[in-house]
Amino acid sequence: KQWYQRRVRAPSFPEFVSFILYARAHKDSRGDNVHWKPAAMWADICQMEIDIVAKLENEKDELPYLLEKLGLSSDLLGRFLTKENASGGKEVAGSEVRELISELSENDQKELNEIYQLDYEIFEYEPVYSSVT
Repeated sequence: KQWYQRRVRAPSFPEFVSFILYARAHKDSRGDNVHWKPAAMWADICQMEIDIVAKLENEKDELPYLLEKLGLSSDLLGRFLTKENASGGKEVAGSEVRELISELSENDQKELNEIYQLDYEIFEYEPVYSSVT
């Protein structure tokens, strides 16, 4: 098989988090990927005039509003809500998120909180770790 045809096992969630934390601690540029870099670091939120903040976990409800505000046809909605382009309207239950977070060490949870603290505040998310249980 060619190198591009080999199947590579996807990392587990704890392995992925360990990679992010390691890369950030060692100034490895792979840890700067915009997909997991805190939004407050790349969105320049304080310098921008923001009209709408749409959260992907609510895309099924928020995309129609966004299309309307942009003056685009609602016919485009189906193109956005596909498996290839988005979560396909699949909602992730809070219990699924809590289960993934529970797989992380307490230290990793605390480090994630430190990295994403400003994002939690700006976008109204709950921290992944709370010492109050």
